[in-house]
Amino acid sequence: MMLKNIISIGSASLLVAVFSACSGDSGNPGSSENELSSLDGVAAQQPSKLQSLEEKKSDANEAPESQGALSSSSEEITSSELAVPVADALSSEMEFIGEPESSSSVESSASLDSILSILFPDGIDIDTARHDPDSVGVWHFYDPRGTHDNPNFAYGSMTDLRDGNVYKTTTIGGQVWMAENLNYFDIEGAASSVKNDWCYWDEPENCESAGRLYTWKVAKRVCPEGWRLPTKADWETLLQEVGADSLNEILWMGSSKLKSMSGWENDGSGTDDFGFTALPAGMKFTTRTQDGFTYHGCSSLMWAATEADGGAADSLAYHMYLDCSNDNALVNTVKKIDGLSVRCVKE
Repeated sequence: MMLKNIISIGSASLLVAVFSACSGDSGNPGSSENELSSLDGVAAQQPSKLQSLEEKKSDANEAPESQGALSSSSEEITSSELAVPVADALSSEMEFIGEPESSSSVESSASLDSILSILFPDGIDIDTARHDPDSVGVWHFYDPRGTHDNPNFAYGSMTDLRDGNVYKTTTIGGQVWMAENLNYFDIEGAASSVKNDWCYWDEPENCESAGRLYTWKVAKRVCPEGWRLPTKADWETLLQEVGADSLNEILWMGSSKLKSMSGWENDGSGTDDFGFTALPAGMKFTTRTQDGFTYHGCSSLMWAATEADGGAADSLAYHMYLDCSNDNALVNTVKKIDGLSVRCVKE
């Protein structure tokens, strides 16, 4: 489908109304309620997750669509209430990764696609227009590398002998972290017919300022010798070391200490107390019907080496997520086929 910038609260309401009208008997397993589950309950259970990104930008106190409602209160939030990024919310169930799908799920998806094609003949768009660097006015990929570093922090450094790239480092607690996103071209996967790493907007110069975006499979092997992809436990240790408070197994408060001092939308930049200098480098998303780049300027998503529990491990792995609209940090799951940033930790 071609993308045309049309997601909004109104379209979410229209979807719910049409699905309800088409369902007939609400008790029927093929009813609209089950069809809506193909979208991770986006319209039926949490319509607000389909609100436009412009609406998100206008309300800095509202939680990002990319991770559900993340208030700064201490009210407990469970994993079922937290959505993965918008691209995943649109169709994480429509990826069909892992177990073979049943005939009923095929029929449900076909019916859903038919309805969407009638409602939106030109396609449904995740609004990426606001991410144009000239219109945002905060984050620019053409900013020279290091523009958003903490000028008052004494960074260390390491050299990746594979390509000569030199990275700033920082020591936090007992761990030594790269203080920049990895920008290593995956030579091993270059011959593959399936692309597994990207520069934002597929423009090489964007890798220079914000690092590359990798699938989880590639992220596990691209750290240089003597370094590795951090585990879920490593991210949790890092958050503890910077004084972030854990509200439950997923949600933490205190991410401003990890964010760069400039570059984040919605006045969401941090204090970068520890020289970690997290950048809002966005992500590469892939769904059943579309793919693209989103969230640069507002979100930082960095892989963990830890897979999801149980059957979900086939398609999901953990990551650490920071957002421009609040001081929260999430250690939650996301699809392995999405493209996220990599921060390596020293072995």
